[in-house]
Amino acid sequence: MTKKVSKESLTISDEKIAELKKVIPEVFTEGRIDFEKLQRTLGKEINGKDERYFFNWAGRKETFKNIQTTAKGTLKPAEKESVNWGSTENLFIEGDNLEVLKLLQKAYFNKIKMIYIDPPYNTGKDFVYKDNFKNSIKAYLEQTGQSKGDGIKLTTNPETNGRFHSDWISMIYPRLFVARNLLKEDGVIFVSIDDNEVTNLRKVMDEIFGEENFVGNFIWKNKAGGGGKQSSNKPGSNIKKKEAFVLDHEYIVVYSKDINETFRFNDKLSEDNLRDYSNPDNDSRGPYKLGDLQMMMPKPISTMYYELKDPDGVIVKPRGGRHQWLFSESRVEENLKDGSVRWVKRKCKKSEDAREYKYILKSKRYLYRDCEERTKIARSILNKIGLSADGTREIIDIFDQDKTEVPIFSNAKPTKLLKYLIEVVGTKNEIILDFFAGSGSTAHAVLELNEEDNSKRKFICIQIPEKVDEKSSAHKHGFKTISNIGKERIKKVILKLEKQQKEKSKQKKLTEKKETLLDLGFKVFKLDKSNYKIWEKYEGKDEKELKKQLQLFKTPLISGYNNEDVIYECIIKEGYSLNSKIEKTEIKSNKVYKVTDGNLFFYISLDQEIKDKTIDELKLKKENMFICFDEALNDSKKKNLSIQCNLKTI
Repeated sequence: MTKKVSKESLTISDEKIAELKKVIPEVFTEGRIDFEKLQRTLGKEINGKDERYFFNWAGRKETFKNIQTTAKGTLKPAEKESVNWGSTENLFIEGDNLEVLKLLQKAYFNKIKMIYIDPPYNTGKDFVYKDNFKNSIKAYLEQTGQSKGDGIKLTTNPETNGRFHSDWISMIYPRLFVARNLLKEDGVIFVSIDDNEVTNLRKVMDEIFGEENFVGNFIWKNKAGGGGKQSSNKPGSNIKKKEAFVLDHEYIVVYSKDINETFRFNDKLSEDNLRDYSNPDNDSRGPYKLGDLQMMMPKPISTMYYELKDPDGVIVKPRGGRHQWLFSESRVEENLKDGSVRWVKRKCKKSEDAREYKYILKSKRYLYRDCEERTKIARSILNKIGLSADGTREIIDIFDQDKTEVPIFSNAKPTKLLKYLIEVVGTKNEIILDFFAGSGSTAHAVLELNEEDNSKRKFICIQIPEKVDEKSSAHKHGFKTISNIGKERIKKVILKLEKQQKEKSKQKKLTEKKETLLDLGFKVFKLDKSNYKIWEKYEGKDEKELKKQLQLFKTPLISGYNNEDVIYECIIKEGYSLNSKIEKTEIKSNKVYKVTDGNLFFYISLDQEIKDKTIDELKLKKENMFICFDEALNDSKKKNLSIQCNLKTI
């Protein structure tokens, strides 16, 4: 039987069920979960009582409908708005982030190392997305007014709203739920938030990620001196309270996909740390500092407690209890020979116990290990890691605004903060996702950091085309939407970095290969209605109207479709990345394209008839996918081609 191309995104519940089938297949009956079997299998782990702890809010039911509804739209390429389309692997996607995240499920499942988002804080003045699970893409297009190209005007969530917190939870929950699937097993997510919703955010993320995968909260000092804002009245309350203290911090909530895969967050050494390193004996391994070879262990290990003889022949051993040697006896003996461990004379005070050893064992802690500079473990208090004012200054500078002018974009996160988070995770050559991209701070940070440490990180930024206020500074500078601000900022950053690269090239005479190493570009895609004709439920009783609708489905694609748009819809819905290469083959009998994504590829032709010569020249094998119109093949060709390869028709 001939397969049809996918017209919708991955169904989230199907993926979860598939995972469950792998773990406990015995609880399924005729493809569905048998609750009694599940209860027998898991026994006391199933909590069927009414009195149980769970997280609930007004709108929970609709939220899960939003999660389970597939995305029926597509992502259309906008090459004219992009930079270096043919060579870049960075992505900027304009559209409702929930729909876009659903469309990315197949292609980017388990591919993202780090997610950073700076969502609306629900202050009563910022917006909250109004999702429509019944027909999300239609609702999105109606709200965005794409035919006019002036963007979507998102509504605020006023404090007087009776569902103030519930509306915010209903907005953030499905987006985090879908985003989790995109993270790698050792991936992490950072979410910026303030006091308004930090409690609810933790509850939401505990439920989605599992409270055991909570890594911690960074406390970011975002104000300096007296610039902090005073603690405000509780959202949703009309009671005026006396200001108690100045707020000069925000939170960055951190969760991992799997805490067992979580690594240490490594911070760079400070200038004070670096002063501790020297090389007085010209050790070929470079600068070092001496550290005690004894340490207190949480649980004593017998092999780490042994006796050693110092240079005077005196037996030296750990102090006892939980104090042990850091290395095994064989390693210490080996390190004493190569000089990385040595005996050091103690500077004894007269008041000290006479039984103290004359020598103590020290280990050289080298600054560089495997050509990488030593790091220290990150701390939870982020002080002097950029300020909110720095983010504002960056906007003013990048858009060449007057210092007295209102910035084009308010409350942008400083790139110093984002660079810090990107670095402590260790994201070299990884993908970083930001689905509340705003002015493009994350993309800015990724591009500059790649230039600083010569890495190949890639970004995916998603931003809804939120309409800017006509009285705003952004509108005066010619910007109609927030997404336009983000795209323009990234372009300006690229121009700045290209200029820097040229200067470096002149100074250092870099080879052409090194000059072209940086990915200074990004592809723009826009969320739009599908190229496929998708049936919409007809609830009327007019037979003529029904027949009229049925006539529309004589051809599978919408009128005026573009071949490239259709190919990209096949790419994303068949699970290929948006950086797949599209190449026209040399076949003359039909116009056939080869789509390649790493080691994967498929062929596609949108001609009205597929010639026999084309099939012969393609030499398709069982593992090869070929996509064409259903009507482009007669029944005989369909049957034979289905046996020969993985045939899918539109």
